[in-house]
Amino acid sequence: MTQEILSFSLPKIGEEEKNIQDRFESSSDGSLIAIADGAGSSLYPRKWADILVKSFCQSSEDPIETIKESYQEWLKPLQEEWRQYYLAKIRAPHRKWWEGGSQIKDRGSSTFIGLRFQGLQDLEKREWQAVAVGDSCLFKLERKTDNLQVFPVKNSKSFKRIAKCFESLPEYQSSSPEFEEGWYEDGDIFLLATDALAQWILRDYENQSQEWRKVSCINRHRDFVNFIAQLRQKDLIENDDTTVAMIKIGKNIQVSEVDLGNDEPR
Repeated sequence: MTQEILSFSLPKIGEEEKNIQDRFESSSDGSLIAIADGAGSSLYPRKWADILVKSFCQSSEDPIETIKESYQEWLKPLQEEWRQYYLAKIRAPHRKWWEGGSQIKDRGSSTFIGLRFQGLQDLEKREWQAVAVGDSCLFKLERKTDNLQVFPVKNSKSFKRIAKCFESLPEYQSSSPEFEEGWYEDGDIFLLATDALAQWILRDYENQSQEWRKVSCINRHRDFVNFIAQLRQKDLIENDDTTVAMIKIGKNIQVSEVDLGNDEPR
């Protein structure tokens, strides 16, 4: 079995790529994939999101089982890593005034979704598991049934202005994660998307449109940029950092390349 993993990110309008608060990571064998959406209203959200996805994907043990046993314990070393980063920032000479944070902006917050594949090399154990906090979503498009499975948010109206998050300091209560699992086959496609794109996909699907399917056909960063730009121009998607990771399963993956620059999402 082969597997193709693609990921694309775009900053909100007016921001540079270096300021994208979304982070993506995958393990070297493709069995672990994660995205995190750092909350812009928090302190060093990009760093916190980066710590989360790297810890998940670089784990030597099953990270989902570890999180199931105690997500608080899983977070502790990650929170200490973020704290040390913060302390180095405030101790640095000639630091800028805002780098120390404030009473309100005193820790990092981030949504998170991690995906684990079993059986990439063993055809008898084609199982997947996912863990999520907040409104970054997993979409699984089944080749045989054409069914779209969604986790953890189930409809487009359920997205909240303030999402559930993992917090970078143990003094603050992190939201409890949710879990999902299932089976996969050749031809199945998985998408991991941060909230802006996830909400649009769900809304388009609910409206019985087929435009959302174009996301799985994107093979180039410029096509992703054009596609999201068109959605933004029509006010169909929130102006927010936007990230997608696509995992295509199968020996002979054939997804037609489309020129999304000439198509206008509805």
